Amino acid sequence: MARRVTTPRHPTDPRLALAILLAVYCFNFIDRTIVSILQEPLKQELGLSDTQLGLISGTAFALFYSTLGVPIARIAERVDRPRIIAIALATWSLMTMLCGFATNFAQLFLCRVGVGIGEAGGTPPAHALLSEIFPPERRATAISVYSLGVPLGILFGAVAGGAIGEALGWRIAFMLVGAPGLILAVIVFVVIKDPRSVAATDRAVATPPPSLPQAITYLASRRSFIHLTAGITVASTAGYGILAFTAPFLMRQFDMGLTAAGSATGLVSGLAAGTGTLLGGVLVDRAMRRDRRFGAWIPAAGLMLATPLSITAYMQGEWIAVVALLTVSGVAQFLYLGPTYALVQSLVGARMRATASALVLLTVNLVGLGIGPPLTGWLSDHFMSVQAEGTADPAAAGLRIALSLIATLYLWGACHYLLAARHLAADLDRAD
Repeated sequence: MARRVTTPRHPTDPRLALAILLAVYCFNFIDRTIVSILQEPLKQELGLSDTQLGLISGTAFALFYSTLGVPIARIAERVDRPRIIAIALATWSLMTMLCGFATNFAQLFLCRVGVGIGEAGGTPPAHALLSEIFPPERRATAISVYSLGVPLGILFGAVAGGAIGEALGWRIAFMLVGAPGLILAVIVFVVIKDPRSVAATDRAVATPPPSLPQAITYLASRRSFIHLTAGITVASTAGYGILAFTAPFLMRQFDMGLTAAGSATGLVSGLAAGTGTLLGGVLVDRAMRRDRRFGAWIPAAGLMLATPLSITAYMQGEWIAVVALLTVSGVAQFLYLGPTYALVQSLVGARMRATASALVLLTVNLVGLGIGPPLTGWLSDHFMSVQAEGTADPAAAGLRIALSLIATLYLWGACHYLLAARHLAADLDRAD
């Protein structure tokens, strides 16, 4: 007797689930990046160096966000994923609010560690959910829409964080942006249902997921996965470093206020990055119908274009020229984001998706977020001391050189995407 094939049933409307998860990801990046916008008042009130600011905006968060992502993903392969996301959201929102009570570097560092612990449980389960709700031919677009949480969160955090910080102080800014996440956590818990809850009798669901060593061995045998992970990690190192110090650069170089610098940063890192993120998903979904290698070729092209645009931007003498060039660069740079995570999901089976996403995020955040901002801050401090005697404003000059050097990492990331393209079609065929 032939086995009857049924279409998977989703207990939550896919569009509703995507909209709610997008909102969660927005708060993920609002709470993650607001500290970058508030760096100058933090520096002045708490007496912090640029290196310490880099540690707070990057390493403090990335340390536990990266290392806890994999064990939480392993749990997500077995238990209710929306519940994990809701608990994670409530945790990082509360820790963001507590940042407003910090009185020194150590306290702020620990609060940022708490934000990282909470956010570790957000993205891997969300990627796995979306990959089951949407079919492969729509996966890059769906995950790109979800990934809009990155630029939208940065945009809101930059604009609102700058305005609130200037009007009410940085402490109130932390508290006000963290509070809404507690309400959204309840919505996630109540509204979104895990597709596994209506497929408990399916053999694929009943079968235990591969062990972590098995998953790592499987992924390590896919060269496209290795180079995709390397590419997104190197590109994120540059991206996080630049994001952490764009507002301080505008304030030092052009004497801009906190609100103006925050709004300009929001334009560059929000609207431009959002356009690039969504465009990347749409382009890749369409282009891969002709040749699967476009999944890596398009991100490579974007990163190669972003490099000269970014370096040229920091050499400009007018802030409007800086913002204009960085906006175009942001569109090109973020073509990689959604397609990369969608390809990772397509390279693995359903019972390995949260783990694969967590392993990518492990390197992206441990290296990209953990090293990018403090490396940029260290380079800024170094070149500030070098420029101290020969420049009217050594702090601005040192940061300009640091940002220009960090931008060259985009080319390195592009090379890995080109290498991934050589193996992508064969690896996708093996996964199919």
